Amino acid sequence: MQATLVERLEKAINSLMIRFAPVWYATQALQKMSLPDYAPLNPLVTDANQWFNLPTALNSACSALLEEGNGWQGLAKELEHLAVQKLIQRPVSLTRLTGAHHLPPYDGFSAAPTLREAVLALENDQAAIESDEAFDDLMRALPRSLQATHREWDGRLLLNSHELLEQIIPLIEYAGVRQRDAMVPANLIIEGVRQEALERIRTKYWWFVMHPDSAQALTILFSQCGFSAAHSGPVGPSEGHAFFFAPKSSQRLNKVVLQLMSSRRSTQLSEFGRFLSKHRHRFRTP
Repeated sequence: MQATLVERLEKAINSLMIRFAPVWYATQALQKMSLPDYAPLNPLVTDANQWFNLPTALNSACSALLEEGNGWQGLAKELEHLAVQKLIQRPVSLTRLTGAHHLPPYDGFSAAPTLREAVLALENDQAAIESDEAFDDLMRALPRSLQATHREWDGRLLLNSHELLEQIIPLIEYAGVRQRDAMVPANLIIEGVRQEALERIRTKYWWFVMHPDSAQALTILFSQCGFSAAHSGPVGPSEGHAFFFAPKSSQRLNKVVLQLMSSRRSTQLSEFGRFLSKHRHRFRTP
């Protein structure tokens, strides 16, 4: 359909404003832009398939930035090496386990915030442990090669040896009811973030998490106004999140970003670099 005179005139005016007043145009466009809320970043449930997987999300963002080119290779390299894992041998408390990727199909089990709470709410048909001696015997029967992951950036303790879960459930129940320790040796993966790399990223770039539609719309707007910006595309278990990046080297761009931050709720966008910097839960043996 052929554009009307009014539409052509409006387009010409917008082009002039983008060229001569990009900051004003961008801030005005932001006020009219509808940004949907993103899903809760990391729901506290025992089903680890619903947890935000930081290394996977960073890899997806790294690939998207490398495809983007245009000077984003440096940030891609930083993101590629941001997540770090270290294997150690430490005793792990069964009652502190937060979740696993493969859970038994008990009603409500996957929705509980921790395995301990899931087990204590369970109407279990299994034979209960009847004495401390039986409990100690079953604890000693657990393989010494139990594997778990402690995620420093959100404090969760993931059971990797999911095949042992049915064997572990009665032990968690007994220890939880009687308020006693249930410590077992484990091969523990510490999943963390390189703090030096994170600070370099935060110094040079704005880094937000938001709904994928928001990240795409903002990238288009910034590009129209001559500002550098990029997004990761959908990341996360339900692809309900996306990363949005912009360099901090431009004062004009910074004004637009600060206006964006001041006019939006934290459920619409949040500084992800700041989130990672503030949340650091070191593993401690009880």
